[in-house]
Amino acid sequence: MGERIYRGIVVATLLLSLVVVGLGAFTRLTEAGLGCPDWPGCYGFMTVPKTEVQQAMASEAFPDAPLEPQKAWNEMIHRYVAGSLGLLIAAITVMSFRRAGRPKLLPSLLLGTVIFQALLGMWTVTMNLMPLVVMGHLLGGFTTVTLLVLLALKLYFPACPR
Repeated sequence: MGERIYRGIVVATLLLSLVVVGLGAFTRLTEAGLGCPDWPGCYGFMTVPKTEVQQAMASEAFPDAPLEPQKAWNEMIHRYVAGSLGLLIAAITVMSFRRAGRPKLLPSLLLGTVIFQALLGMWTVTMNLMPLVVMGHLLGGFTTVTLLVLLALKLYFPACPR
């Protein structure tokens, strides 16, 4: 894979990371952080329960968490887009190690950060929006964006002095 394509994927991933942070903020501001009481699914399904049967099963499985479809969709869209971001970061890491001369440390740090972000996302739900976990999740999002900016700068301006 050529360097131009690799750099394009890094920039696209950077832009997607900004979308993920924005969706996370939107999820928090719409009080949808617990729109789905379980993780990674939603009321035991991989998507928000739609049919009456699914909604009845959700109510039975989670009697203390009534289904609010709009909030559940807000949260699930954030999870889906964040999952896509994680897959792109994993791909960047693999591509970095497949060709000599490409940065290895930043993609590795990114992969570790996004894995920890997934754990923080899970803990955000399972620990009922514990403020320290929510703050850590936000800081992790900012860290992901920052590492992607650094990687993009390194790829586009490799000869810059330190």
